[in-house]
Amino acid sequence: MDNRLHFEPLYPDVLGAIAGNLRVIIEPVQAAVGIFPRRAYINQPVEVVAILQNMVDQPVEIKVALDLPSKDPNGKPIAFSTPKKAVTLQLTGGEAGVVRLPLVPINPSQPAEDVPVTLSIKARTGKNANAVRPPTRSAPPSVLAVSPFKLQVLQDIDFADHAVNGDSISVFFAIEPKKLPAYTQQLKPTYEALWTRQQLGEERKHILAKIDDARLIAHSFIANEVYIPLFHAVDEIYAAHGLPLHPGETNAIAKLMTYTLGDQSDTDPNYRIEDQRWFQTLCQTLASDETVARVNPGDIVVRHLFEAVMYDAILLAFALIRPRVRTNLGDKTERIVYANRVLKWLAGQSEADLIYIYLPLVLGGVAVNHVVVAPKDDPWGMIDDLREAERGRVRLVAGDAAEIFDMLDKLLERGEEDLRRARISRG
Repeated sequence: MDNRLHFEPLYPDVLGAIAGNLRVIIEPVQAAVGIFPRRAYINQPVEVVAILQNMVDQPVEIKVALDLPSKDPNGKPIAFSTPKKAVTLQLTGGEAGVVRLPLVPINPSQPAEDVPVTLSIKARTGKNANAVRPPTRSAPPSVLAVSPFKLQVLQDIDFADHAVNGDSISVFFAIEPKKLPAYTQQLKPTYEALWTRQQLGEERKHILAKIDDARLIAHSFIANEVYIPLFHAVDEIYAAHGLPLHPGETNAIAKLMTYTLGDQSDTDPNYRIEDQRWFQTLCQTLASDETVARVNPGDIVVRHLFEAVMYDAILLAFALIRPRVRTNLGDKTERIVYANRVLKWLAGQSEADLIYIYLPLVLGGVAVNHVVVAPKDDPWGMIDDLREAERGRVRLVAGDAAEIFDMLDKLLERGEEDLRRARISRG
């Protein structure tokens, strides 16, 4: 690591730079699968394209295999010529690349829409592998092993938005009525690395060059600028992932995330902005696209830093509420594991859980309610809204979740005391 760079950057999200949030987690890799072209003639080659991203620092063996249908959606016979239905690849630690598996629709195939092609992906690695990327979309690369033209070609592919049976992803294409002459050229699967550890040194140089810019931008992340955008983003993202929120819940999470973006050096002598994942992500994002610096602060946070802020907010919230509830909330390692569970849910790779609302996000939001007072905000109203939300939620829970609401009750009482001490009156 460059001695002037005071943090070890996570590896860039190469897959996200190509396919956005369309990714499937097949531990320990992420994948996005598409097909090109989406419409083809009989005897015209088609490629199933898979972006593969190694999420750990150890080599990973990956086997990808095609499952081709024998009948089209209309029940008519369909056939394909393909040089190889399965290939095995070895990705080095943190490597991202693209594998292309060609196939050709041939007689007796007939014109058809929505012809399915399924790609199964299996991966394995050795023990003691460490994560080098977060499970969600994160900062894009500032340097790649391929040209911008090749990157654009990949970005133009439509990628599938979900997996089937965990490690299988289906893509669809159409066979047009026209028939071309028989394809005679030799086809073969190909693999091309998009990013490897060899690019990491240059990534670090680019990040280092943007640290001062990132510090200036970080000073603009004040409540007046980021609270309202975060409020709307939290509300929309939770609803989109199966957990629609009550207004008080949205308010509390947005307040906690706003607080997370602030300077906590006055209350925590060990605080360093370089240790915050959101700041590291900001540096990496600026290294990839310096025009982000000209975007307003709220949009920067919501578009580029949301998941990173969420991760930091979870860890911070555990620290904030621990002395207030006097309950065992796990050690640092357990809290990091939990934070990554929430991020995997945000990445669409696990089921929604009511706990993800409250532990520790809403609870942490109550703890900072009297500190983060944004325009048009009513801190007392948030307390009232959370009590109303609790009455609706508590009827649906048991076990650990019920214990969380016991903690909420204590924090709400303490939160009222904090508001009175801060001389914040009811609106």
